[in-house]
Amino acid sequence: TTTMNAAASHESKSAMAKSNDDGNNDEVILGPDLNPSRSKMDKKLYRHITLSNGMKCVLICDTVAMRQRKLDGYYDDSDDDDDDDESGEDEDDGNSKGGDSDGSSKGDEEDDDDDDDEGLRKAATALLVNVGSYHDPPHIQGLSHFLEHMLFLGTESHPVENAYDSFLSQQGGADNAYTDMEQTLYHYCIPQDGSSGEKNVWKALEMFSSFFKCPLLGGDSADRELNAVESEFELNKKDDDCRLGQLMSFTCGMDGNAPIMGKEYLNEKKRKKEEGSSKKPFHPFNKFPWGNMQSLKTEPESNGFDIMKELRDHYHSHYYARNMRLVVMAGYELDEIQRHVVQQFKDVPANPRISSDNSNNVQSGITNLHPYKLPFHPSSLTKLYRIIPVRNHHTLTLTWQMPSISSHWRTKPQDYIGHLIGHEASGSILSVLKERGWAMDLSAGTGDDGTGHASTHALFGLQISLSKLGMRCWEDVVKIVFVYIGMLKFNFLEGHVDENGKKKVGLAPWIYGELKSIAELSYRYADEGDVTDIVEEVAESMAPWYNIPEERLLDGGQLLFDDAVDNESVKSLLFDYFTPENTRVDLMSSLFGRDADFDDSTLQDEEEKKEDTEDEGGVQQMDVDDVDGNQSLLFDKKTPSTEPMFGTKFWVDSISNDVIQQWTDAAKPQLPSSVSAIGLPPKNTYIPTKFDLKALPADDSEHPLINCSVKVCVNVGKKKSWFPAAVTKCKSEKNAHRLSLSYEDEGEKWHLLDDPKAYSKFEGEQESLEAGFEGSFDNGKVKFRVTAVPREGEGIVFSYGDSGHDDDVEDGVAFPPIPPPAPASRLPLLVYEKHSVKVWHLQDRKFKRPLADFRIKVVCEGMNDSALNQACMSLFCCLCADTLTETCYLASVCDLESSLYPTGTGFSIRVHGFDHNLLSLAREVLKVAMSFRGRDGKCDLPTTIQDGRFDACLEVNLRKYSNAGMDASSFSTSLRLLCLQPSVKSSFSKLKALQGITVSKFVQVMNKLLKRLSVEAFYHGNVNRKDADEAANVISEALTHHHVGLPKKKLPTKLVIKTKNAIDDEKVVAPTIDPKDPNTAVEVYFQFGKDDNSSGAIQQRVLTDLLEHILEEPMYNQIRTKEQFGYEVSCGSRWTYGVLGMSFRVVTSCKSAAEATSRIDSFLKSFRSELESMDNKTFMEHLVGLAKNKLESFDSMEEETSSHWSEIVEGRCDFEAYRKEVHCLKAISKDRLISAYDEWLHPLCKKGKPKKRRRLVFHVIGSGDGPASLGRPAVENEKSVGDEIDRLVQQFHSSVKHESWGR
Repeated sequence: TTTMNAAASHESKSAMAKSNDDGNNDEVILGPDLNPSRSKMDKKLYRHITLSNGMKCVLICDTVAMRQRKLDGYYDDSDDDDDDDESGEDEDDGNSKGGDSDGSSKGDEEDDDDDDDEGLRKAATALLVNVGSYHDPPHIQGLSHFLEHMLFLGTESHPVENAYDSFLSQQGGADNAYTDMEQTLYHYCIPQDGSSGEKNVWKALEMFSSFFKCPLLGGDSADRELNAVESEFELNKKDDDCRLGQLMSFTCGMDGNAPIMGKEYLNEKKRKKEEGSSKKPFHPFNKFPWGNMQSLKTEPESNGFDIMKELRDHYHSHYYARNMRLVVMAGYELDEIQRHVVQQFKDVPANPRISSDNSNNVQSGITNLHPYKLPFHPSSLTKLYRIIPVRNHHTLTLTWQMPSISSHWRTKPQDYIGHLIGHEASGSILSVLKERGWAMDLSAGTGDDGTGHASTHALFGLQISLSKLGMRCWEDVVKIVFVYIGMLKFNFLEGHVDENGKKKVGLAPWIYGELKSIAELSYRYADEGDVTDIVEEVAESMAPWYNIPEERLLDGGQLLFDDAVDNESVKSLLFDYFTPENTRVDLMSSLFGRDADFDDSTLQDEEEKKEDTEDEGGVQQMDVDDVDGNQSLLFDKKTPSTEPMFGTKFWVDSISNDVIQQWTDAAKPQLPSSVSAIGLPPKNTYIPTKFDLKALPADDSEHPLINCSVKVCVNVGKKKSWFPAAVTKCKSEKNAHRLSLSYEDEGEKWHLLDDPKAYSKFEGEQESLEAGFEGSFDNGKVKFRVTAVPREGEGIVFSYGDSGHDDDVEDGVAFPPIPPPAPASRLPLLVYEKHSVKVWHLQDRKFKRPLADFRIKVVCEGMNDSALNQACMSLFCCLCADTLTETCYLASVCDLESSLYPTGTGFSIRVHGFDHNLLSLAREVLKVAMSFRGRDGKCDLPTTIQDGRFDACLEVNLRKYSNAGMDASSFSTSLRLLCLQPSVKSSFSKLKALQGITVSKFVQVMNKLLKRLSVEAFYHGNVNRKDADEAANVISEALTHHHVGLPKKKLPTKLVIKTKNAIDDEKVVAPTIDPKDPNTAVEVYFQFGKDDNSSGAIQQRVLTDLLEHILEEPMYNQIRTKEQFGYEVSCGSRWTYGVLGMSFRVVTSCKSAAEATSRIDSFLKSFRSELESMDNKTFMEHLVGLAKNKLESFDSMEEETSSHWSEIVEGRCDFEAYRKEVHCLKAISKDRLISAYDEWLHPLCKKGKPKKRRRLVFHVIGSGDGPASLGRPAVENEKSVGDEIDRLVQQFHSSVKHESWGR
């Protein structure tokens, strides 16, 4: 064994030597030791190195996966008749203590690592390139994004376009990438290597590395991928947040020629306008980062540019080693990881392949944007931008520009100010606005994306969701914001008295102290999280412009490091930048009209007429009268300007000097009047102070061997034999520990553990139990060796300890071992059942953090009866959440989160986070929710609901329903669910039901819905049985004496319509809700059968998942990548109220719905032959990849809670269903899979004729100019679309005679 801290402390000695010892003579420079900055719960090992070419890398050893690989096939015990002492000596030699200097290798690492990876989380890699959209040449905007797409389409070493994606998919992995303003990040994950065959972790790394050495960057794929970029843009074109961001860029007033960004922008029209005038300033913020066909092909080609040459030049200028940051995490020794990283990435060129004015600082990799400062020209500020949205909402956005904040990582003053301005408790901006009925929600801060947080600047945004009343008072809303800023300035100058009695400037130190304390607690007890998130976050922290020192890469972005905030920076921000003169005001509201209300062709003519009258910001000045709350602005009074890429319509007005002066006066350092109720936030009573882990029961206690895999040596006649087993339970007695072992045949046996005190050293944090540890049972009669140790979050591991089991290896592909059943005490236990109230409990043993998760499902009688009932339930949840805002916000700051939301059968409550104050918060939430009960005959709201909030919440819900289904993709899914689930009412019918509703009518409906309830809850985490009993009492007390249980036979039904088994299509065709949406969505749904959890149903479930695993990547590659039907192409299994099926989806703006439907069917027809010709090795790889995914351990307690809770909610309560599924999967043959494929999906029978299938086709047809709009149903107007949808759904239900699969 070795200690984790010792391993970390030795890390700094010999990375360079290790590289040379492995036969690699390339020099590697060891960076600072990162391990001391890990969180308390983080057991991984880290190493920071710089390759000889200048690439900086962080290597991460997943220590548990590493331990389980240590023994390298040793435990096959070919010499079973050797005596134990000899065996022990051999093991000691093969697993000697001490090892190399970094403490991560304790023996020679061989290539044939053996131990099974069952239950291990995946390996993952991320690579950040320090180039993004700000580096795009102005004449080809979106080039960085286009380049990101192109790297996935083949390299010289792997020229087949989908070779990389296909390999990852087959192994059960995944990959993706994103382009931000100053960086592009690529990442992937893949299951840990099995016990035999190729080392896929290293093969994936080799394929990935070729992206950055020898990409093809050419051929037919370029034109096709341009279409993919265009499709991606079209999918996001109607997103109001994206439209606002691009409008801000377009109107920033910094659209001159770039001084260092390469060739000048050759737009003839603009150049002619600028002749004779002074040159405009430029800022890369002014660009169009998305890229589309216009910016990447049409305009560049018309100006004589070779797009592919520009693409390759961009790659050669920026994709070099010094400009990259690499993070690799795997279940291997750090030295092994380093050897492969050096081998694969040493040949990435150290410097740009070509020189360019736009290249970065070659030696440091620092982004070459230093000449640029703030992005908004003064002429674009102190103006009001009135913006027409796509959706129905009213949003006020205030933006303040300021210098880059990346150097202030120690105390993060921008987050400090964001915490105050964005606070939601009493005295906050939001609290005051809600009291006046002006707002519903608010958020503040610089954000994490490259737009708000850049090397050149920071943008601090304050976004407020306004009511109609707030829209009429928007100037006063802004004034309240500046009153709050003035209050902060006053308190800052007033200062405070420190512990030595001296007066100092700055806000009360407890504010920063709370934030620092909460940050430390959050970091200390943070969940491991998804592997992709882990490597991404480290890679992002390495971005040069972030300025985080290398030794603080792990915690520099999370913690606050000084004892007090940097008051000089706070003062500068408050007094110099949070001023009216530095404010940009964007008001986006459907009261001005909605995008669908405008005829683009008419507006284009108007635009051409007014070009010569545009102001410096490129938009026309206009005066707009105050908006009437009940009417939209008559948009024919003044023609709006149009942002050219997204087509966003807007007006721009100078804000009057009088208003600016009012805001300036409000922002002066002063205490607000008592009427305003504005003040500093209260001290937070939800900060946890208790972190002890609750003791486990004596008859099922904790022990270091619990969940470990062992091999047990017993005498069989005269021969000694080794048997694999797993330790499942411990019973603590006075001076003895008894352990229960589950053997391979799932038999259970108790053993007395010898020398129990020897294990105490493994119970703390200093020393960890390792694979290879030896001990004995039953007074030395039975010896054992540990073969596998569970990682955090993992349940029982079961390792055979050899690589030669016939059952586990086929064609060189190892099937992962299946763990034995968990003891009942390790699964949710029903601890309370009375009066239609059930409470389940599970004490955490895996993650060992002071956290808990409390989930409550409330089922109400009559939820299926009408759209009004379901709409009122949604309004009820909104009212409760609105009332609880101040309380729940304080808790959320302390990582104690809560939510209350409607469901199809009632509503659900969730409270999760630190367990210390969890039940106190749950009481508050339940108190408000249950205050609506027992009020028969009452027609007013309970006293828990504040005056005026009913109208505000009603407005929010009406807007929510009016915005439902606004994009084709989500609407096709909604349409499918409406057709399949007759109990679900459409948003259109709910909208009609809520319109004009009174308080008395609402109260009447809720009295009826809440009269009889069924409640089921689950309490999981650092909570013992006593805590579970208290949770049950919390629920019972909240229900009060008014509670009447809801009998099982009265529970709302969950029926699923049975689709016709027919040759002809059952088709539902609808128009998009947004009449200007160019996208058409096609979803083809196949229904397989009811999942009753029988053995036959489990096989259906497994076959469904296996079909998805095999079909997903080939379908994407063929229909999306090669044939460019659209950006969104996918398939997936569906489990709808217990009915199995699969959906195939294509969202397109260039193909008709009929073409997409036909292509899906022809794909299913042609893939039959590929399935039949699939070799056994490939088939087994799919089986093993899916099995590994099903056996993969939970990354967080939240994941485990969600898994168990879904079983409880669905009433199945099969908490280890994955075991049954993997057992079933192990027996699946290729013939059985083909049989299922033929039965469910293949369009032809054996004779080659069309055959019957349970198939339902959904077309949501857009209104683009091309074939995508073919077949769009005609509707009178936007309001009648909802009626048409409801009619279609009813028509479908009638056509199948309302036949269902039953309850």
